[in-house]
Order: sequence, then C-alpha cells, then structure tokens
Amino acid sequence: MSGHKRRKKIVHYLPVYGTASTGLIYLSIGVIAVLSFLRMKQGGADEGSLLAFLNDYFWGVIVIWVILLGMVSYVIWRIYEAVNDPYGYGRELQGFGRRAGIALSSIADAFIAYAGIRVLLGIGNLREDGQPYEERQRVESILQENWGDWLIIGLGIIICITAVVQFIYGVTRGYKERLGIAHFNKEKQELIHFFAWTGYTARGIILGIIGFFFIKAGFLEEAKHVVNTDKAFDFLGDHVGYLPFILVAIGTICYGLFMFALSITYEVTQTSAEEKA
Repeated sequence: MSGHKRRKKIVHYLPVYGTASTGLIYLSIGVIAVLSFLRMKQGGADEGSLLAFLNDYFWGVIVIWVILLGMVSYVIWRIYEAVNDPYGYGRELQGFGRRAGIALSSIADAFIAYAGIRVLLGIGNLREDGQPYEERQRVESILQENWGDWLIIGLGIIICITAVVQFIYGVTRGYKERLGIAHFNKEKQELIHFFAWTGYTARGIILGIIGFFFIKAGFLEEAKHVVNTDKAFDFLGDHVGYLPFILVAIGTICYGLFMFALSITYEVTQTSAEEKA
C-alpha cells in the first residue's frame, strides 16, 4: 500500500513541474515577440529558436534540461490523465471527447521536448532568428513520399483541431478542475481566469495559423508555406495588423503567467479539488 501511495505521489508532481516549465517557455516567447515588435530584437519568438539561443550559454544548457524534463513530465501526466480519468469525465461521448482533447493538448509539449533533444544533441537546423528552415526541410522530405501531401494536410487539420480545443478550453474554463484557487480572494481569482482566457485564446490563434499553413503546404505540395510560432506572429503583424500582433503577444505572456499560477495551485484529482474548495 505504501509503495502504491508513493508512486501516486511521484506521478502527481509531474504536472506541477510540467506547467512551470511551460510557463517559462511561453512567458519568454511572449516577451521576445514584444521585443521584436519594438524592434529591440530580430525574430526568435519561437520554441525552437528560444532553445537554440539558450544553447549558446552554459547556464542556458541547464535551463534547456529543466525545460526538457518538464515537457516530458507534462506529456506523461497528460497521457495519465487521458487514460486514468482522475477528474471523473466518464466514458460517455462527452467524457471521451474531453479526454481526447487532453491527449491532443500534449502534442505541443511533445514537439518542444523533441526540439530540446535535437538542440542538446547538436543535430538539426534550429535557428535563433525564428526562420523555420528545419520545419520546412522536414515537410519537404515528407512531401517526397507517397501520400506525403495528405500526411501534411492531416497534421495541419490536427493542429487546427487542437487550436479550437485550446480556445474552447479557455472560454469554458475547462481547466477549473485543476486550479485550486477557492481560498484566493475574488480579485486574484478573476486575474488568474483572465490570464487563462487570454492565454488560451492567444495559443489557439497561433496554432490555428500554423495549422492553416500546414494544410496549404500539403495542398500545394510546397514546404515553403510552413510556418512556426515566430512566423505565425509575423503573419499577424504583416497581414492582419499590429494591434492583433501585440494582443496575441501579450496573450502569450498571460498564458505563461497562467501556467505558473496553475503550477502553484495544481489539483491532481477531482477529490482533492473538492476537498480544498
């Protein structure tokens, strides 16, 4: 029995560490995007570019390891959530839908972990300036294969679905089972919910743009159309407007702040959330 409790306790640390790592990444990306808008930095508002920048410094390598282990921890926890259903979503259609959304949300974290491994191993072509050369090279190689175009289109559709899930998650406060803030005053609670709503909306917009251009690259069979987070920001600034750019950048910062708040207050089961409330 004690061994079982110990294993559960270790598992329950994973989302705490994972959300803190996620917060560090997206807070940094949002700040870099704002600095780019102010012309104080040239690009680099992207997960891979951030890791490539950190890899130039000894302390940065340590930070990459912290982020990498955090992303792996969070992916493991999200899979655990989807399979074990600690929040009691159930086995009905709606419950399975919510659990599928949980599994989809781990895709971005898995990509960050993958990028971290490649940076640490010194392989690939991740650049500090935000240029999506590696992503386009990978898509180009896939497009050479039979059904490669449909594979890229399918990936784009999955990314777009994930974007919609992010938006719905923020609007409906689907994170509330995990957020133990009942003991906070009303002002603090509303601030955290504001961070969540703006953060998930910003992430949904960026993922939606990325997914759209993956679909476009698949249909036209041209990898040059693929964008990453940095180029999704550029698309907003160049084709939608400076105001949407800065709002999404600030929203990305809010997403990072919400993840920090979630890390501090994370409720690992529905029962623990109810007890604290």
